[in-house]
Amino acid sequence: MAEKKRYQVKGTYPQCACGSIYHLTAEEIESKTIDRENIEFTCPECDLVHTEQVKSACPEFAQECHL
Repeated sequence: MAEKKRYQVKGTYPQCACGSIYHLTAEEIESKTIDRENIEFTCPECDLVHTEQVKSACPEFAQECHL
């Protein structure tokens, strides 16, 4: 079985100045998107929810999926 491609997704949390890097499949990214243009992250340190544009969080995915 072929391994699914994983994309590097950067989540930043300006409220608490934290940041995370995730390696997600296209399906995982799509499950976290709100309206196909924005993705929602939960900070692993303080549990605050932050919304960011998919284009800035994961440019490679956005380009391949023509967002």
